[in-house]
Amino acid sequence: MATTEQRKVEHLNVRLPLSEMAILRNYCKANQRSQSDVIREFIRSLSAAVSPSNNLPPSS
Repeated sequence: MATTEQRKVEHLNVRLPLSEMAILRNYCKANQRSQSDVIREFIRSLSAAVSPSNNLPPSS
């Protein structure tokens, strides 16, 4: 794993409704994963959603 000097990080604070926080906690518990890990994986999945090919207008 990269050292702190090699891997720069930023902190993110998010306000969630109690119901959404419960969903996250339940998912993490069921899958034995940390909340940070689940959020990081979701954010990485967004790169496919915003790739240049997805930004093209639909063809008619």
